[in-house]
Formats: sequence, C-alpha cells, structure tokens
Amino acid sequence: MDWLEELSKLLPVEKVYEDVAQPTTKQVCTSLESIAKTARWIIAPIDYLAAQNDRYQNFLKRIAEKVPEERRIEAHPQIAGPTLDGLRFVPEDSVIAEMFLNLLARAIDRERVNEAHPAFHQIIAQLSPDEAVVLFHLKRKSYLYRTYARFHADSNTFSPREVIHNEFPTNALTAQENYSLYMDHLHSLNLAGIWQQGNQEPVFEADPNVQTGVRITSLAQLTSFGQLFTKACAPDSLPKTHKL
Repeated sequence: MDWLEELSKLLPVEKVYEDVAQPTTKQVCTSLESIAKTARWIIAPIDYLAAQNDRYQNFLKRIAEKVPEERRIEAHPQIAGPTLDGLRFVPEDSVIAEMFLNLLARAIDRERVNEAHPAFHQIIAQLSPDEAVVLFHLKRKSYLYRTYARFHADSNTFSPREVIHNEFPTNALTAQENYSLYMDHLHSLNLAGIWQQGNQEPVFEADPNVQTGVRITSLAQLTSFGQLFTKACAPDSLPKTHKL
C-alpha cells in the first residue's frame, strides 16, 4: 500500500508492523493516506502536462501558420517567456490557448509586433474561458442590453434592475447565468462594459400620470483598450470543440 510505504520512511518497517494495531499508528496511517490521495489530485495535471511536452510542437506549428517566414523576428523575452509559461496549464484546443498563441504570433511578426503589449499575457491569464468567448463576440459587434427598474412612489426609490432583453448570444457560454459577472470582471480589466445609451425611458402603466418604472437601453461593447487587446489576441474563430 502506498501509504504504508510512505510511513516506512518515518518509522522502521518492523516497528510499523509491530505497532500497526495501535490507535496512534492507525491515526498516522489514515493521515498519510489522506495526504497521498490529496497530492494525486494536485499533481495529476502537472504529470499530465509533463507527459504531453510534444504539444509545444503543435503550438509552434500553429504560430508558424500565423506568421509568414519572411516577416518573423525574434520575440521580446518580456512577452515570450511569460506567455509560454501561461500555455503550460491550459488545454491546447481552448480559446485561452489560442489567445496566448496569437500574442506570441504578434511578438514575432515584424508587421504586427506593435500590437504585442507586455501586459496582455497577464490579462489573458486572468480570463475565464467564457470571458474569452465574450470578447470574441464583442470584437465583432456591440449588443443591446435593456433593463427595467420599478419605481416605488411611497419611498421614492427604484428597485434593482431586471434584464428584459439581452441581445448577446449567451447560449455560447458554458455558464449563461454568469454573463453579468463576466461583464463586471471585463470592466474591471478595462476591456469591456455595459453602458447606458441616451436617457432612461419612464414607464406608465394603468394611470398615464403615475410613473411605475423606467426602461434603460444600454450597449455591451469593448473599451478602446479592449479593442486593442482583442485585435491582438482574440481568435478569428472559436475552436471546433467549443459549443456554439
């Protein structure tokens, strides 16, 4: 048993068998077994990547396909090093991997090296796969986002906003219910946001003289910085393995 082998490193083997029935030894054995099982969960992905080093050959091939040989230059280590490091722990067919590869392609492309900002690898590393998909779509267009807030005359306050129309294709996301969370995070990274367009529209229901709420029309769109980032890093198409 693995845990018994681990225990033998701490105690003489004959001592282990002599005391194995003792409560204290049983407790130590149980603890070591738990540690070993936990370690397997942590080490498993690292072991997997170590066994898949040839995947970097695939990465290099994909980068080479993005940049003609006559345009290739030496990448700045400030970009190349951290970006290659970021590729270690992402699936090679993921949107995040494609963003890292696009950044590396820009870094060795004489005509597009100006797009390879040193901060971009840090931003990619902070994105969830769904957020990368959001950026993929926002690179192509802005999306209407309409909300409604009910007005409470007795307290002269508005209730929290309810989404009444979202043009963004949330069915492309793994966790559709997290769309607002994703947009908040992208806003904190200065990449995208949802901004109100024009004035709020008052709503009158039964009595045309009594306002019952407001409708707010907004747009989900990239910031200027987000446009630069997606131009350099966002893929032109989603991986075939990604659900549409």
